[in-house]
Amino acid sequence: MAAPTIGLALDVTVHLLPTDAGGRTQSIVSGYRPLCFIETPNGTERVFGLCWLDLDAPIAPGDSGDGRLSFDIAVSNDVRALLHVGSKFGLAEGAKRVGSAEVRRIDP
Repeated sequence: MAAPTIGLALDVTVHLLPTDAGGRTQSIVSGYRPLCFIETPNGTERVFGLCWLDLDAPIAPGDSGDGRLSFDIAVSNDVRALLHVGSKFGLAEGAKRVGSAEVRRIDP
């Protein structure tokens, strides 16, 4: 399989739900590949995959940490149109919401 082509990279702060609030039971580490639920201007949500998260350090359920979320070029234009610095969006594994992220910086 060919290596993905990065089309968009964001510096984010990730917040994981605690396990007792429906979150994960284990920490996430670099290479984590969540689904991203991003709200559109009309109030609906779009779901994006084709992304991966590189973290400064593992993040345990209930904790927060910083990292870099990269999107494949196939979805980068759509994601770029919906996010700006300060945007918050949901993180999920399948249909299960496990946390959220906030955009701190967008690479030009």
